[in-house]
Amino acid sequence: MASGNFSNRSIRSPSSSTPSTPQTPTPNAFSFLNSRPPKPDRAREDIILKQRKRRAEDVWDHFRKPQEDEDKRGKDGQSLMYCKFCNGRWSTAITTNARGHLANKHQIYIEVAEPKGKKPRQLALDISFQNATQKLAERDSFELREKLRNAIDRDAFYEAQIQLITRRRMAFNCVEWAEYQALLMSINPEVESLLVESHSSIPIHIERSFRKHYGTVKSRLQNARSQIHYSIDLWKSPNRKSFLGICAQFVDNEYVLRKALLALPQCRFSHSGETMAAHILDAIKAYEIAENTGYIVGDNASSNDTCVAAIGRELIKLGIEFDGKKRRIRCCGHIINLSLEAFLFASTVEALEAAIEAAKEEADLTIVEALQEQLREKQGKKGKKKRLGDEAGWQSISALSNLHTIAVFIRSSSILSDEWETLAGKTLGIDNVTRWNSWFNLIKTAVEKQAKLMIFCQNHHKELGPAVLSPQDWETLKITLEFLQPFSQATLIQESKWSSLDQALWTMDVLFKHYEQAKAKYAHNSHIVNSINMGWYVLDKYYKCSDEAPAYTTALLLHPMRRKKYIDLHWDPSWCGPALRAAREVWAKYKDLPLQENANRGANDSHELSEFDKLAQELDVTEDDGEDEFEKFVTSSPHKITCSPLQWWCKEEQRLEYPRLHKMAIDILSIPPMSDEAERVFSGVRRTISWDRARLGAWIVEMTELLGNWNKNDLIRVLHVLTGEDDEVISLSETGGNEIDIVGGDNSSQ
Repeated sequence: MASGNFSNRSIRSPSSSTPSTPQTPTPNAFSFLNSRPPKPDRAREDIILKQRKRRAEDVWDHFRKPQEDEDKRGKDGQSLMYCKFCNGRWSTAITTNARGHLANKHQIYIEVAEPKGKKPRQLALDISFQNATQKLAERDSFELREKLRNAIDRDAFYEAQIQLITRRRMAFNCVEWAEYQALLMSINPEVESLLVESHSSIPIHIERSFRKHYGTVKSRLQNARSQIHYSIDLWKSPNRKSFLGICAQFVDNEYVLRKALLALPQCRFSHSGETMAAHILDAIKAYEIAENTGYIVGDNASSNDTCVAAIGRELIKLGIEFDGKKRRIRCCGHIINLSLEAFLFASTVEALEAAIEAAKEEADLTIVEALQEQLREKQGKKGKKKRLGDEAGWQSISALSNLHTIAVFIRSSSILSDEWETLAGKTLGIDNVTRWNSWFNLIKTAVEKQAKLMIFCQNHHKELGPAVLSPQDWETLKITLEFLQPFSQATLIQESKWSSLDQALWTMDVLFKHYEQAKAKYAHNSHIVNSINMGWYVLDKYYKCSDEAPAYTTALLLHPMRRKKYIDLHWDPSWCGPALRAAREVWAKYKDLPLQENANRGANDSHELSEFDKLAQELDVTEDDGEDEFEKFVTSSPHKITCSPLQWWCKEEQRLEYPRLHKMAIDILSIPPMSDEAERVFSGVRRTISWDRARLGAWIVEMTELLGNWNKNDLIRVLHVLTGEDDEVISLSETGGNEIDIVGGDNSSQ
C-alpha cells in the first residue's frame, strides 16, 4: 500500500486490503435545506483538486512496471503498466483507460492536462465571453428596470397613497414604515425612488389632492338636479377643539342621491347660531351654490333656529328667496328620542317643559340630564326625597334603577365583565343619555339573558346590596321592552340610506297610534299612563312644529303609496285643509316652469321624423292638456312601489308623466329626515384624532375628512395630483393655519 501524508499529497491512496470509507457529517437543522446534498467523497476530492492542478503524468504514479512473471507488452506491442491497488490483476498501456480505472474502481480523480497553448486561448475566450455576458446582463437589467419604472404612474401612485391614508385614516408616518415600503417594493422594486421619506410631506400631498378634487365636487354640486340640502351639527373633540359638520345631500346629474361633507370648520370662541351661519355661508359661497340652497336639517337646539334665520337674511341680500322658518327641518331621530326620554324620566308637564327649554338653550345638555338635575334639586330641599309611589315617570321605578346599577357594577371591573361574558356569551351594555335606543338594548339583553343575570346577581348579592331584580321588576322590564320596540325600529328606519322626509310625519303617526294602544292597554297602571302622557306631550309638541315647514306635508303627499288618501283616512279633518294649502304653496313655484328640455328634444326630433311619423304625431293624445300635475297625482289612487319614493320619481316614466311635478318631488324627497350624517362624520373624526394624534391641526383634520368622505361617497375618481417635474410645492401657510382657505378661490389657479 502506498504511504503518504494527506497534507503533502493531493490524494490519499486507500489501503489495498481495506478501502477508505467516507465519513458522513452529523445532520443538523440546516442539512435538510438542500433536497440533493453532494456526495461527501466528491466534495472532499473537489476541495483537494482546487488545492493542486493535476497533470496527465500523475496517472501513472498509481501504476507499476510488470514483474518477472507478468506480461510486459500487450497485443499491440505497447508496454503494460499494472495497477498498484489491484495486485497485478489489471493492466493497461493507455492513459485514458488508466484514468478511468482509477476513478471507477478506486475513486481517485485525475484532472486531464491541458495542451500547450490551450490555456491562454481558453482564458481569452472566457474573458471575452464573460464581458459579453456581463454587457448582455447589464442591458437586460437596464431594459427590465426601465420597463418596471415605466409601469409606475408617478402621479397615480401619490394619489392612491393619499386616498389610502385619508379614507382609512392611517397615521401619516405610515409612509416611513419599513413593512409598508417592503410591501410596495415587493410588487415593483423600482418604486423605491418614489417612496416618501418623511411623514411631514404628507400634509402637502393632502392639500394638493384636496385642491384638485375640490373642483370635481364643486362641479357635481353645481350640476345637481335637485336643491342642495344641508344637515349640520356641532361636536367637541377630545383635543379641545369644536367642529361644525356641514353635510350636503342632493340628486346628481344622473338622478342618483348623493351625500357629501362640504366643510368641517373649527368653531372658535363661540358656538352661537350666528357663528355657525357664517361658516355655512362660507362653504356655500366656496362651492358657488347659493342659488340652489334647499333645506337645513338640525336638532332642536335654539341655536339652530338662529343659524337658519341668519342664513336666510344673508341669502336674501344676495337676491335669493329663502324663508328661514319654512326651510328649517328638525331631526326626526332627535324628536323620537326626546319623546322616549320623556316617557322614561319625566314626571310632570311643567318639569318636562322646563327641561326642554334648558336643553334648547344649552347644546351639550340633554332632556334626561335636565330632568335628573331637577330631581336632584328637589331631593336636596329639606332632604325630602321623592317616594316611589309618586307619579314621577319610570325613573322612579326600581326595575330600571336596579338594572342600571347592575350594568354599572359589571362594567366596573374587567374581571366582572369577563365573568358575565363567559356566563351569558355577550355583553350586557349600559344605558347612555346621548345614545339612542341604549335603554332598549340594555333591557332587551337583560330579558333575553334573564336566567344568566339572576345567577350573576346571586353570586354577587353582597356587593350589589339592594339592587336586586324582583319578579315584579322582571315583569316591568318585559313591559318596558315591549313598549320601546317601536321606538327602536322607528329610529333605524330614519337612519337608513334610503330614508327621506316623507317618513317623518308617517313615523310620528305610527308612534301616536302606539301611544294610544298602550294607554288603553295599561289604563289600570297609573305609572305607565303618566309616562305615556309625558312621551305623548313631547311628540305632539314637535309634530305641531312641522306646520311651520310645508315640506313635511308635501313629502307625505308625494309618496306614491300615500297621497291625499292617507291624510283623509288618518288625520283629523281640520288638519287636511291647511296641509293641502301648504303643499300647493310649494307647488306654485314649480307649476309654471318652462319645459325647455322637452321642447328642445321635440324640435330636434322633428327633423328626423318621416312623413308617417309626423301624421302619427298629430294623433298623439298624451300631449299636455293643461291638467294640474299636482292635483292629478295626489288625487289618484295610491299604489305599491318596489323602491324608495325618490327613486320612483327619478325614473324616466315619472319625468315624462309629470314634467314639472317631478322637479318638486326630487327637491322635497331628497331632504334628509335626520342630521345623523354629521354625527357619522364625527365618529370618523374621533378615529382621525386618536389619543396619539391629538396635536393634529384643525385644517389638516378637515382636509383629511373631506377627502375621505368624498372617496367613500364615490364623488371623486383617481386624479393625478402632480402634473410634472416642474410642479410648484404649495406652502401650507397658504391655508391660513387653521382652516382651508377656499372661499372665493379660483380652482384653476389653485
